[in-house]
Amino acid sequence: MSWAGLLAELEKSRQQLDRRMKTLPAEAQDKRIGIFCEKGCRNCCHLSVSCSFPEAVAIVGSLNERQRRTISEKLPVLRQISLQATDLTGYLRLFLNQLGGCPLLDPVDGSCTVYPLRPFSCRALISTRNSSWCAVDFAALHPLEKEAFLSSLDPDVVTFPTHYLAAPQEFGLDLESLAVVAMRERFGVSLSGNLIYLLWLELAHRLSEVVTGGFAKTRDFLEERQLDLPFLLQLQGE
Repeated sequence: MSWAGLLAELEKSRQQLDRRMKTLPAEAQDKRIGIFCEKGCRNCCHLSVSCSFPEAVAIVGSLNERQRRTISEKLPVLRQISLQATDLTGYLRLFLNQLGGCPLLDPVDGSCTVYPLRPFSCRALISTRNSSWCAVDFAALHPLEKEAFLSSLDPDVVTFPTHYLAAPQEFGLDLESLAVVAMRERFGVSLSGNLIYLLWLELAHRLSEVVTGGFAKTRDFLEERQLDLPFLLQLQGE
């Protein structure tokens, strides 16, 4: 299976998830679960988005010059966040507070400019609380406010301690895993990580061509150029 084949399978998976998501409103209503995602809501677009490398490759082909430039402009901040963070929680907090939102948002109306190609992790993120909670730095909350929020969540419904529906996230993760496995089976190496960083790697280094050489070649390429940054990239071999 070539890159074209991988991307074709990826599109089938996107369609599969989209069909599943169409059933959510009725199911949520039956279970009396509120869904607060709506057009124009973009607070979740300030969070760190993880995805597989094939998902990033699919997006790169649709980017215009402004989007490419904006992605490149984010790189120094991404590198600083990666090297400054001491653990995953710290990385996520720095990302939320320092990056300034996804570079793929429209500068005029704030809409997603790659919406049909957005990653599984974006597609499957469904909020059960007001959108204002999607951009909250919980480390900055008063302990009583944080306790009240957590006690309002149903662990059987959401991905505790977040307020996002668990079922679509689990399905999205399964499909993302399939993309990772398909890449590893084809090239002997797989990549996943932060969406913006993966996009930049493809734009600046044509990494999709590098990975066709296998795990060792990809590992050496990243290490020699000091591109294997913590929290931003996960590399796996056979």
